[in-house]
Amino acid sequence: MTDARDEGTVESGPPLPHTPPAGIKAVRPGDEPPVAPSEAGPVPRERPASNWPAAMAASVGVVAAIIGTFLPWMVTEGAFAVEEIGWDRGTDAVLVLAAGLVAAGVAGSLWTGVRGRVVEVLLSVTGVALVVIAGLEMGDVAGMASANGFEFSIGSGLPVITVGGVLLMAAALLDRAPWRR
Repeated sequence: MTDARDEGTVESGPPLPHTPPAGIKAVRPGDEPPVAPSEAGPVPRERPASNWPAAMAASVGVVAAIIGTFLPWMVTEGAFAVEEIGWDRGTDAVLVLAAGLVAAGVAGSLWTGVRGRVVEVLLSVTGVALVVIAGLEMGDVAGMASANGFEFSIGSGLPVITVGGVLLMAAALLDRAPWRR
């Protein structure tokens, strides 16, 4: 016969209010909790180290390209001065902004440690595109003749975009692995 005091003990007590899923042992008061074997777990992958110089050069180049889009590209001086910002130029400004946004994604991947040919190619292509667009715009502005007492000069935005493109190309060179130099 069982005593009334023994009914509340762990060994002869009522079952727990729920049943654990298959393969999991129920832990009762006083039992050791089950511990997974340390050898069976997955080996944690180490995060690759980021390339700080390349990531910094790419980030500064991206910022320069995007800011250069909203700086003056052409300055008209005469009786009064008019500064035409890049965003007023239409297609070229959209191309500069799109190249800057693509380069921003690549710069973000550099910060997380992603490396490879795709990163180098994208940095190089966006850098060259920025330098070519800025160079063509500088040629257009420099080729404008004075008219009606107005002088045309290159604004600060185009050189800033050129510097951004050069920094993106430099980041592509800095991203090369040591064994490929």
